[in-house]
Order: sequence, then C-alpha cells, then structure tokens
Amino acid sequence: MSQPSPLAALQHRALALRAAGDVAGACRLLADAIDPLRASFGEDHPEVLGTAHLLARLHREADDPAAARRVLEGALAAGERRWHPADPLMLAFSFDLASVAEELGNRHEARRHYSRVADAGPAVLGADHPAVQAARHYLGGAGPGTTPPVPPAP
Repeated sequence: MSQPSPLAALQHRALALRAAGDVAGACRLLADAIDPLRASFGEDHPEVLGTAHLLARLHREADDPAAARRVLEGALAAGERRWHPADPLMLAFSFDLASVAEELGNRHEARRHYSRVADAGPAVLGADHPAVQAARHYLGGAGPGTTPPVPPAP
C-alpha cells in the first residue's frame, strides 16, 4: 500500500485548520512550508504547484488578495518553465490571477489572464467550463478566440 505524499498530508492539515475556522493558521502552515517544498521537490513539481494554488486560495479567503497575487505569480512563472501554458493547472493559475487582478483594480492584468483562459480554455477545459465562461463574460464575449456577439437588428 502506497503512502500519501507529504504534500497531500500538508494540504489536508491546512484544510483541516480552515475547516476549524483558522484560515490564518492554514495560510501560515502552507507559507512556512512552501520554500522547503520547492527546495525538496522542485518549484515546478505538480504537488508543489498545487500546494501554492491552495495557499493562494486561502489568502483570498483571508481577504488578502495581494498575498494571493504574489503566490499565484510565482507559481505561474515556475510552472511555465515545465508545463504548457494551456495545461489545466496553468489555466487555473491564470484564471485566479485574473480574478485577483480584477479585485485589485488592475484591468490590464485581468484582461491578459482572462484572455489566456478564453483562448486555450475551450480546447482544454471545454467551452462550457465555468472559468471559460467567466473569462468570456469579462471580455465582453469578444475576447481573443471568441466570437463577438451579433448586435440585434434595428
């Protein structure tokens, strides 16, 4: 019988803290562990990236979008060295970065990352995936790779 990875156990501990109402403690647990994990497994290891994704989500839940942005930008940069930009995890990072950028008022960054999801998302995630739909909605239905809406006849 295989043992669960130490990263999965760490994520479960963080989620347990969150479930107990200690989102800040969950963030601290993951933030303290992320650099040693990168050193041990490599910054582009899928479980390290998944742990970073969870940390970013917890930062957002803790109402710290700036911290979430820093984590997501670092994870996306590390992941892009190994993974294709259209990899589902890379698209998830782009979508979350777009959402955070929008929340922080950076429309240029939001548009750039939503465009990435709108372009590659339909082929990878499906045209009906909620992230693809949200990206297209943000872009006004006319983002790169999408068909602009047809105006109603006069």
